[in-house]
Amino acid sequence: MNKKINFKDISIKDFFFFDKMMTPVFITIVYWIALVLVGFSALSIIIGSFAIFPYSASAGIVAFFTGIITFVVGFISTRIGFELLCVLFSINNNIRKLAEEKTGVENTNSEKTE
Repeated sequence: MNKKINFKDISIKDFFFFDKMMTPVFITIVYWIALVLVGFSALSIIIGSFAIFPYSASAGIVAFFTGIITFVVGFISTRIGFELLCVLFSINNNIRKLAEEKTGVENTNSEKTE
């Protein structure tokens, strides 16, 4: 989805009816917000691990590596999740195009037979 967000094509009617999908427009923004949240949570776990070290070195080490794993797995799973959403919206667009083409062909065939 290498589309830029184009707010000129969005009308008030689009907010109240489901004729046009608006989620692909906002999915990039939500993706970046999710990445920031994953990054903050991983960094807070890593910083928190340093606070645990004076009490238990093994718990501090476990927390530190948990923060690193959260960082890596969080970024990867966020990307996969949002790519799956993009695939679903792409499938929806392709099905809509096929339906429009089919109704156009049926209208043309019905006009020819009459």
